[in-house]
Amino acid sequence: MDMTSIDRENLISSAISAQLIAHYTQSHYRVGATAESITLRIDQYSAPLAQFLTASHQSCAAIISAYNPCSELLSDAENLAAHEALGNFLIRHAYPAIESLNIDPADAWPAEKSFFIPGIDINTAKSLGRQFRQNAIVWIDRDAIPRLILLR
Repeated sequence: MDMTSIDRENLISSAISAQLIAHYTQSHYRVGATAESITLRIDQYSAPLAQFLTASHQSCAAIISAYNPCSELLSDAENLAAHEALGNFLIRHAYPAIESLNIDPADAWPAEKSFFIPGIDINTAKSLGRQFRQNAIVWIDRDAIPRLILLR
């Protein structure tokens, strides 16, 4: 079964509203904060991402945020504390991470800080997303196509 069919099955049984899933799908996921940052879109191949994965000898990656758990809007201070806790977890477990930003182009949701984590396996990524009470994560396999993975 391919990832697309798994995603469709998760969509049907998800506790997350279709409207919220649409926001996640339409968001821009900007990896890095420099001029060389890469902007990713769900289900769209990214040549710069493929080059990054090849150059870093990685076959997968994930984007995980700790902002607004279960889509409950928190204060900036609460979100920054959660982001810092996620960053500290990644450091303690020796996961390389690149600061990232999830941007809703419709501005329905404020931008959320996240981490791009190359080399993390999908089960660990899902577990970490659930630990930080996230509705979804972004998963990237060797095909360099970001996929939305629903966690609820």
